[in-house]
Amino acid sequence: MDRITRYGHLKTRSRAMAGYINGLREPKKRPDIEKLHSSLVSCADYLVFHDYYTVEELRLVKAHTCKKHLLCPFCARRRAAKMVEKNLPKIETAMASQKALKPVMITFTVKNGFNLEERFRHVRGAVKRLMQRRRDVQKGQKWTEFAKVAGGIASYEITNHEDNGWHPHVHMICLLNDWIDQKQLSREWEEITGDSFIVDIRRIKPKDGGKGGIDIASGLLEVCKYALKFQDLTLPDTWHAYQTLRTRRLVQGFGCLHGIEVPDKLLDDPLENLPYLELAYQYKSRTQAYDLVQSTKVEV
Repeated sequence: MDRITRYGHLKTRSRAMAGYINGLREPKKRPDIEKLHSSLVSCADYLVFHDYYTVEELRLVKAHTCKKHLLCPFCARRRAAKMVEKNLPKIETAMASQKALKPVMITFTVKNGFNLEERFRHVRGAVKRLMQRRRDVQKGQKWTEFAKVAGGIASYEITNHEDNGWHPHVHMICLLNDWIDQKQLSREWEEITGDSFIVDIRRIKPKDGGKGGIDIASGLLEVCKYALKFQDLTLPDTWHAYQTLRTRRLVQGFGCLHGIEVPDKLLDDPLENLPYLELAYQYKSRTQAYDLVQSTKVEV
C-alpha cells in the first residue's frame, strides 16, 4: 500500500535523526539526549491497522509514537492529519453560517538571515503587528486590507539555504469577507517588516474539477504540515531548529477560527460493529521498510 510505503520513508528519516542525536552524547553523558534518542529509535517500530474492507477505510489503531513532531517525520505526518480532522469542522461551520466567505491561501515572507532565532522573532513580530492592525480597524482606526479576513489558521514554515541562510515564512488558510487587494497588502507588509514585500494569495481550488465543492481539507493540511516538516532540512539544521523553536507555538487560529484544537493522540479510533482485517507491520532496518507480519480477519 502507498500509505505503508510513505510511512516507511518517514520512519527511515526518523531513524537517521535518532542516529544523529546519538552522536551528540559524547564526550559528556547527557540523560536528555539518551531519552530523546531512545524515543525516536523505538517510535513506530510496529503499526497495527484495522482494514474495514466493507467501507474501504484503513485506520491506524495501535502504535508507539514518540510525539516529537519537530524531529520525527512520522509523528509530524500523523499530527498534521489529526489537526485537519479536529479543525476542519470549524472551517466548514463558519463557511456554512456565512455563505459569502471566500477561502484562500496567503503566504507572507521575510528576508533571509543566518540567525534563526532573530529571523523567527522578526516574522512572528510582524504577524502580531498585522493582526493588531486588523483588530484596530474594528475600533475605527486606520484601514488594512487584512481586515477583510474574517478568520484564519496560520503556521510558520522554516527552510534553510546554505548561501542565503534561514528563511522563516507564514502560511495561512483564510476566510475572506471580500477579495484582498494583493498589491496593497504587499505594501502594508513591507511597511510592517521593513525588509519584505512578498505576499502570495491563492484561491483554494474546487475538488474534482469543480464538481465536488471547495477542497478545504487539502488547504488545511498544507497549512498544518508546514509547521511540522523540519525533515526537509539537513539533520544538523533539523536539530538546530528543534532546539530553537521547540517551545514556540507554530500554529495558531484567529478571528472566527480562533481556538484551534491540537491533537492529544496520533492514532485513529476503531469503528464499531464492522468486520475488519487486523494488519500488523514491523519496520525492518535492513530493507528500510515495513513488512506485514500478521493478518487476522475479525468478524463482528
